[in-house]
Amino acid sequence: MTTLLIEAARLQETCSRILQHAAIPPVDADFVAQSLTEADLRGIHSHGSMRLGRYVRELREGITNPSPQIRSLEEGPAFARVDGDGGLGQLVGRESMQVCIAKARQAGSATVTACRSRHFGAAGFFALMALEHDLIGVTMTVASPRLAPTGGTLPLFGNNPLAMAIPGDGEFPLLVDFATGSIAAGNLELAAANGTPIPPGVARDLEGNATTDPKVALQGTIVPIAEHKGYGLTLLIEVLAGLLGGSPYFGVEKKQVDAHVREKGIGHFFMAIDPSRFMPLPQFKAAVAQMVAQTKASPRMPGAKEILLPGELEARRRQDRLRQGIPLAPSTVEMLRKLGRECGAEL
Repeated sequence: MTTLLIEAARLQETCSRILQHAAIPPVDADFVAQSLTEADLRGIHSHGSMRLGRYVRELREGITNPSPQIRSLEEGPAFARVDGDGGLGQLVGRESMQVCIAKARQAGSATVTACRSRHFGAAGFFALMALEHDLIGVTMTVASPRLAPTGGTLPLFGNNPLAMAIPGDGEFPLLVDFATGSIAAGNLELAAANGTPIPPGVARDLEGNATTDPKVALQGTIVPIAEHKGYGLTLLIEVLAGLLGGSPYFGVEKKQVDAHVREKGIGHFFMAIDPSRFMPLPQFKAAVAQMVAQTKASPRMPGAKEILLPGELEARRRQDRLRQGIPLAPSTVEMLRKLGRECGAEL
């Protein structure tokens, strides 16, 4: 099946109108649509517009609150715990990171957790918010259990992501953004919807056997990156983003996911650090630029055309897709067209 190219502005407008039809206020719908479009622009389709079907379903079923009263439950000069009131994760993430940034600018660094939230899309989207204030941004979130502990077969931990954005003066933002599993759950869903196999070595069935069938993988487990190291990292994120904030996701069975999200919600973790508290900001940015330049100029392996930095490939892809359009999978286009027809927003 052939992918279709969609203009970024048209995709964002369509997503926003679909969300507004699902009772999300226009300004909030625009922000969520922007986050989904940005993920597609950067090639992170597992957290892009394909997620809109889930968001609309959860809104219609009353799992997600379209008009949440997002507020801080506890806070101090350098910390806060935000209650998402069951709202869309992007709206909870926006409020949480804004609180975190404001406190970090005053205190030098700040940590914010969020509880009772929903799926918030790509973690890097919120880490990048800190760069607008010359701050280092860190973001984590818990997700539904997909990874088994090393030596185990039962999915107990989410494919929990970690993102970090570093301010600098380069052509692209330095951004590390990755999940702790070998493949995103969204990519399994895309492969299953489009009838394509997944790469070997990234997933197992519930007996621990390797599989390339995405439907089997969705019922089984995702292999952690670097095996025991990825397992250790996802456990750490579960503690910081889940347990610490009050909305853990550990050990929830697949059939219990909707009930768990409705009752407990999803937890996030945000941190912002002001590098100017440790050294003059120009000195810090110059050191980052030197690291980037030295890395790119270092010796390459045979056949390697270029050494890339974290976030560089995604930034290039974004610029290309702003000019040429965003390629969307047929299953995503079909879902968007179906939802769009219901509110007169043809893709």
